[in-house]
Amino acid sequence: MTLLVLAIILIACKPDSPIISLDYITELENLTTDDSKKAYLENILIEDQEVRGDEDVEIMLNYGKDSQQYEDFINKMKMQDSINLLKIEKYFELYGYPTKALGDGAATAPWMVIHHTGGYELRDKHFDTIYNAYLHGNIDDGAISFYLRRMYRFKFGKLMDMESPFKAEDEINKYIREMGLEDRRDALRR
Repeated sequence: MTLLVLAIILIACKPDSPIISLDYITELENLTTDDSKKAYLENILIEDQEVRGDEDVEIMLNYGKDSQQYEDFINKMKMQDSINLLKIEKYFELYGYPTKALGDGAATAPWMVIHHTGGYELRDKHFDTIYNAYLHGNIDDGAISFYLRRMYRFKFGKLMDMESPFKAEDEINKYIREMGLEDRRDALRR
């Protein structure tokens, strides 16, 4: 799957688009210290956020949402999201989910990249990793709620109603129950 995504990215690239080479694998394999892992992940988070700046609003206001300029901006964002996802998935393969000991930015980067990249299937694929990070305190209840909320919305095409007041844990458990993820959650809790 990862190689298929990479092939699509390389084929779809325009001459002025960023192209990812297989050097990212070597770069990841050479992350031998916590400081190098932290810097790598924080850089991914910066790249993820930079492409989501105010530029989209400016382009929309100046050229319109149906313009070539806006389409180019969206394609640029999707390209960066795909590159970041490749890097995060390889990071998971080599090192697992980063601990909070690496810093908030490093611990935020993986779930944020997944959050921005795809639909329900991608979130479902990484649910165990993300939920396990939550169980171990590497992401907080706000992050897991945010992740599950969007996952639910992709699956059902709507937001879930919650009766107020409620605790974050109640919301998390309701999302998990509604999406049929209880067995996976319970296996991770053991």
